[in-house]
Amino acid sequence: MPEPPRPLRVGIVGCGLIGRKRAEALGADTLVACHDVVAAASAGLAADFGGRACGTLDEVLALRPDVVIVATVHDQLAGISCRALEAGAHVLVEKPAGIGVAEIERVAAAARAAGRLVKVGFNHRFHPGISRAIGEARSGRYGEVLYLRARYGHGGRLGYEREWRADPHRSGGGEIVDQGMHLLDLSYWLLGELPLHSALLRTQFWRAPVDDNAVIILGGPGGVGDPSPFAIFHVSWTEWKNTFSLEIACHDAKLAVDGLVRSYGPQELRIFRMRPELGPPEVETERYPDDDVSWDLEWRHFTAAIQAADGRELLGDLASARYAWSCVEAAQRR
Repeated sequence: MPEPPRPLRVGIVGCGLIGRKRAEALGADTLVACHDVVAAASAGLAADFGGRACGTLDEVLALRPDVVIVATVHDQLAGISCRALEAGAHVLVEKPAGIGVAEIERVAAAARAAGRLVKVGFNHRFHPGISRAIGEARSGRYGEVLYLRARYGHGGRLGYEREWRADPHRSGGGEIVDQGMHLLDLSYWLLGELPLHSALLRTQFWRAPVDDNAVIILGGPGGVGDPSPFAIFHVSWTEWKNTFSLEIACHDAKLAVDGLVRSYGPQELRIFRMRPELGPPEVETERYPDDDVSWDLEWRHFTAAIQAADGRELLGDLASARYAWSCVEAAQRR
């Protein structure tokens, strides 16, 4: 029998909420080092999960981790990813992987030069209801996809307009980047590179130089008789009750996912299968436990790709991040 793969040695840069979620998902892999600009955050992560709390990125890279997880503010993601790749590590970088198409391309070039993998943290692909819905739609058993429609939002918190996400130089944009990136990634997974048809960016509540609401329409110019698919999204920082809703309309069925976990409510998938005579559909409902397994499943997917070294597809990679940023930049120009 082949020997099981050895545990990977992992470094984490950025030890806030997301860095901690990544540490919790490591399983048998080993946290060897972590770093945060707030020393107490890296010290706390090391105390809880092991490894060395490092004062600098150089100290992390000197320990030669197999993988570096980059979970910093957006304007630091690309530079740290490139440094980690140059040091010989594979990289899991949180979405949006940088600010703008140019930074994504810089990371991609560094990955090619280093011969290492880069996974972008699009963990929504690994929520079980979303994963099954996309898989069912991609299978073709319900005919061609007609459109994708989604709503995603939260309500922020006191002082949100003073946080880094509201600073365009650090975040790259507001809600269109924050939660819009996840929906753009899901559209890319299902429908490929649809062009940006139109976009509406608004700042309606939070006094900040970024959008707090965005409506995005993807698809060609269309017209009567055009059957090509389209996607429409609304993302919002004024969704006072946290909301996630994803609908995929196919020729012979509609698939609807509501909820994520916790404050968004438990996840539920409903499949509405049309009858030959139309009328009321047959309905299948699948409900999922209120546990967020997406972080664990995404990490296992990435480590399997590293261990296999066989060129297998990464679910959520730099190509998807580049596409999403191309849409965001086009929307911001308009």
